[in-house]
Amino acid sequence: MTPGERSNVVSQELLDLADVAPGDQEKVAAAASRFRLECLTTAEGRFQQGYDLLDSYFGARGELESRATLAGFVREGVLPYGNRMEGHYRMILAWDGSELVGVRDCYADIDLDAGICVVALSHSYVVPECRRSGLAALFRAMPVTLARNVTRSVCETPPEILLAAEMEPIDPADVGSVIRLVAYGRSGFSVADPSRLPYSQPDFRQPPQSLAIPLMPVVRWIDHERDTTLPILLAAAFPRLFHACHRQYLAAERVDPSEVHALRTLTRSPDPVPLLPLPRDPADAERIHPLLREHVLAHYPQRLRG
Repeated sequence: MTPGERSNVVSQELLDLADVAPGDQEKVAAAASRFRLECLTTAEGRFQQGYDLLDSYFGARGELESRATLAGFVREGVLPYGNRMEGHYRMILAWDGSELVGVRDCYADIDLDAGICVVALSHSYVVPECRRSGLAALFRAMPVTLARNVTRSVCETPPEILLAAEMEPIDPADVGSVIRLVAYGRSGFSVADPSRLPYSQPDFRQPPQSLAIPLMPVVRWIDHERDTTLPILLAAAFPRLFHACHRQYLAAERVDPSEVHALRTLTRSPDPVPLLPLPRDPADAERIHPLLREHVLAHYPQRLRG
């Protein structure tokens, strides 16, 4: 199938509408009938297009792995992290006719001993012309289906599945930082309290301009969307698995400080981690306030503040 060809039904291997949050069902179904999704298996041709589209937004922010790294992940598919942990990388392109209009990449990271799958929602980008089309909501839901299919093939019993996105704290001067979180909130996500889980991502730029970039852990615990807390074992899997992946292409000294700080803070208390509700509209001051950059950064030492 060429990029110009259409499919009226997205493959169930990539999207099962049963995995979509109730508030997104209608728009995701519409997007699934409009756009063709392609899961890459080679790092040639269309991979370069997909990478360039992600790089246009994430590259300058220090939040995108190198082209060679992601090309290798596409070719390998399965990434052995060690200690019975592994990642399954996928890059998915969305086409509208012959036009590339969006890219989602993600990792289904699995701790086989703990029975946990953390789906790292690594990058998602939709071209401006196709925003508000339902494609972004489709990109938020699709990794659930991918995770179920992956874990069905490698896990003896169904694991707990946690969708996990790394999101910037809210900058009052950047309305986009609010709108992105509103969209995730409407898709069933919440924030693992940054005072308990102060996650930070290594700076991917070469050379790095900082040691780390503070990012909020935005999560959706699959089949537990009404819960208001996250078990500490599941919360700990977020940084452990994310950073296990980072060590595949970064030196340990660039990764370890972030993981040590997150897990040390988390384990000061044995209590579950509160899940903070995301704003449902840009005027939701009560939910926005604890997610403001000035409040979130207070939970990080100076060297991890970007």
